[in-house]
Amino acid sequence: MVQDIFNAYARFSQVCAMAVGGSRAIKRNDRYSDYDVYVYCLEPLSLEVRRPVLEKYCGTMALDNHFRECEDVCILEDDGAELNIIYRDLNEFLEVIARVLERFEPLDRCTTTMWHSLLTGRIAYDKGKHLATAREKYSMPYPQELKNNIISYHMSLIKYGMPSIMAQTEKAMRRGDLTDISRNVNRFLDSYFDVLFALNEMPHPGEKRLVQICVEECKILPANFELNIRLLLNSMCKDPSASVVSLMVSELEKVIGL
Repeated sequence: MVQDIFNAYARFSQVCAMAVGGSRAIKRNDRYSDYDVYVYCLEPLSLEVRRPVLEKYCGTMALDNHFRECEDVCILEDDGAELNIIYRDLNEFLEVIARVLERFEPLDRCTTTMWHSLLTGRIAYDKGKHLATAREKYSMPYPQELKNNIISYHMSLIKYGMPSIMAQTEKAMRRGDLTDISRNVNRFLDSYFDVLFALNEMPHPGEKRLVQICVEECKILPANFELNIRLLLNSMCKDPSASVVSLMVSELEKVIGL
């Protein structure tokens, strides 16, 4: 059914490329994994055009979600698997990659995820060879200037800037503001993992299974990496939360060399 949807979408003039991404693209999928399909367009592909195609192959559908990117979420009728179709403007996608890999600009979270998506996605359709050309162009060693900029930027967010995430977490703890504690811990982890993947010169793989990926693939990790992640999340709404953040930052500084 996924291939049938590819075939139908390939007939739309707005669509210039499609790729399978996520865990299935890198052979890390399990029985809980869904299908992540990226559809690259030169012009918007309207909901009115997409809906009739998806209705032929899917049962339950939640269309036109905009949590982060434009996305249709469907349940395939043949095997009940979840299909996530993410729609991207090709030019905007390539511009983000250029900002990161040519101008060495860090982002607030997951700086190199689009690069990872480009390198690892299994290309299913590529009219004009846009994805293949971009993949060849950006198949390159991790830029040292980008690495340094990501580490500097996110360590400033975590500790050295004003107001730092550490300071905001401690303030939230003193107030007993549980929702603000959660928000700041999530901000910390976004920056923490961006630093770790830059330190290891690895494109950021996205949001899922980060601890597992780091343990299996990162050569440089802070002391007690897994233990401290568990301590942080288990204590997130308790008094030790801020002290665990401080401990994790201290161990991160050691492997960075600060």
